[in-house]
Amino acid sequence: MRFAGRLTPDEFWERNRALDQQVRDAGLSFPTYGLKEWTGPITLGSWEWQDDTLILAGLKHGTPDTDGPSVDVLTTVHDPIGKAASLVVSALRLTPLDDEYRRRRDEVEAAEGRKVLVPVDGQTVSFEVWGGRERWWAAATAGNVGIVLEGRRYPLNQVALIRVTDVEPYLSGRNAYMRAFRGED
Repeated sequence: MRFAGRLTPDEFWERNRALDQQVRDAGLSFPTYGLKEWTGPITLGSWEWQDDTLILAGLKHGTPDTDGPSVDVLTTVHDPIGKAASLVVSALRLTPLDDEYRRRRDEVEAAEGRKVLVPVDGQTVSFEVWGGRERWWAAATAGNVGIVLEGRRYPLNQVALIRVTDVEPYLSGRNAYMRAFRGED
């Protein structure tokens, strides 16, 4: 019997393999973007499904849980400004359960960010940007999807996005990170 929802290592990795396959299958039909010139570590970011339909796909550039440079690239079927506002408010350590969350999120959505042009698969796209030099958020619509960027200690003017058609390196990066985090290396 398991207590508190703990999985054995075999159960954990079996669930992980099932998630990997779900990401592979969905990644074939959903546009995902990565950093064109990134040479550092990569891993899978947030992926969300609603009624078995992928609505958000994230690819992370940089080592999770460190102070090093990083850029998360999220593709969403929803409003990218709203998603960016949620990320900004989450950075304040507020959750949707906090009384102040909705007010702060509305403030961020209403605040006009500065405009920055970012290459996305060879096309110049105008992103709305909030934040400063050390941490920033950017949102835009490209084609029929929203793109949300969250950067830390990485210059926004160096961001150029390319379409990612093979998520395997991101899955491998996440699995290696999880093995190290779990002390299995």
